Amino acid sequence: MENPLEKLKSQKKLRSQLTMVGVGALYIYMVVATGEALWQNYRVNSDIAKLRAEIIELQDKGVQLRNLIAYRGTESFKEREARRKLGYKKPGEQVLAIPQPYSPDVESGQAKETTEEETRAKLNNFQKWIDYIFG
Repeated sequence: MENPLEKLKSQKKLRSQLTMVGVGALYIYMVVATGEALWQNYRVNSDIAKLRAEIIELQDKGVQLRNLIAYRGTESFKEREARRKLGYKKPGEQVLAIPQPYSPDVESGQAKETTEEETRAKLNNFQKWIDYIFG
């Protein structure tokens, strides 16, 4: 038979160990919950920063579009576009149309640059071998 005093001590020790396990589990839970809250706070703050940057960008774009709308509403823009697109002219003004010589290498006012591959493709086989051997 076990001594009642020792039985009480062992029960007390068991309670103490269970309390320590409970406190340890609670501590781990609090650390994990705090870590999750900090991570969520970081994500929310980074989303807020991205949205603020997007707001600034959209505001700048809005200002540019309002300026463009205001400019396109002016008489000088309308006159310039009518001259350019419709060929309008002021009374007493003479318009000259200068024809451009046709060149298949020129597209829409920009000269076409030939690449080294295109130049090589125009060479015959003998010339390609000479280039390959002598560098």
